[in-house]
Amino acid sequence: MITFFDVPSKLPGIAWSPINWRIRLILNYKQLPHKTEWIEYPDIEAFSKKHGIAPTGKKPDGNPLYTFPAIYDDTTGAYLADSVPIAQYLDKTYPDTPVVVPAGTEALMQAFLDSYFSKWGPYMPISVLQITTIMNPVSSVYFNETRPAYFNSNKTLQEIAPKGEARVQALEAVKSGMEDIKKSYDKNGGKKFIMGDSPTFTDFAISAFLLGVKLVYEEDSHEWKEVSSWQGGRWAKLLEDMKPYQAVF
Repeated sequence: MITFFDVPSKLPGIAWSPINWRIRLILNYKQLPHKTEWIEYPDIEAFSKKHGIAPTGKKPDGNPLYTFPAIYDDTTGAYLADSVPIAQYLDKTYPDTPVVVPAGTEALMQAFLDSYFSKWGPYMPISVLQITTIMNPVSSVYFNETRPAYFNSNKTLQEIAPKGEARVQALEAVKSGMEDIKKSYDKNGGKKFIMGDSPTFTDFAISAFLLGVKLVYEEDSHEWKEVSSWQGGRWAKLLEDMKPYQAVF
């Protein structure tokens, strides 16, 4: 069985992290038996080092950065982190399951995702304060202390989060960027997903961010109703199509 490592929250379903939801969606899509082990933010680095999981980047100060998602596969004894390597590992190790990173599409997928992340980027400072409210206290404190550096700022998260007209402009920028993403989806002949009737990593990555908004703010919130209404409800439809893969084990 695969053990999936994720960061918990105070939400009823516990799972919330958009980055980590990518792999949970993929595990469910592939119907791979798995269980979740919850690790708080301050414990990720020590946990990763203990199990020989390589860093996934660098902190603003240049030190190694250890992040989730991560998995342990007791079939192979492998520990690994980071969404794309995990997805590729699952494709290779379990070839009888649906492929999520089709051969020869890696570069195209990364280019598309880089474009998507740049368009979604302005939403991050908007949501960061809400994220701290749904975390367990130990992770919330850690997040408040460490995350301003990732915005290249000496300000607090409270000061970083845009308000008033600045927030309106940030949302408009994200909405406009998502219009470009919708145009890409529109080129697939009316199919559900970016490459047709079957989802790929790109669809899971986009869905995970949308699901993060829906969970962190809750379904009846103004924030989710706003995002889900963009582009004629295209993103609510995408999440609905992903509903079979949203179970938390």
